Amino acid sequence: MFGRRKRVRVRGPSMEPGLRDGQVVFVDRRAYLTRPPADGDIVVAHHPQRDFEIIKRVEFVDEGVYLRSDNRNEPDAQDSRSFGLVGLENVWGRVTSVVRD
Repeated sequence: MFGRRKRVRVRGPSMEPGLRDGQVVFVDRRAYLTRPPADGDIVVAHHPQRDFEIIKRVEFVDEGVYLRSDNRNEPDAQDSRSFGLVGLENVWGRVTSVVRD
């Protein structure tokens, strides 16, 4: 079951309260081989302007993907409000499960 899933650690408060800093999630790397992301999916994507990965929620898909943080109070959440749409090629997986502590 976990063979095609990658373990990823959440960094920062941008997805609180659902995903907390330091929490571990499993990401399906094949989720978007046959279909595009859907509104509401939580995805891992390569940041379009910097060299790191981000975990965000898909707000909508329109040629590219508009990603938004769940924590609307964080001023520097690094989501589509600051960098615009993310290309589909930059979205590399869907969060499928969360390890609760």
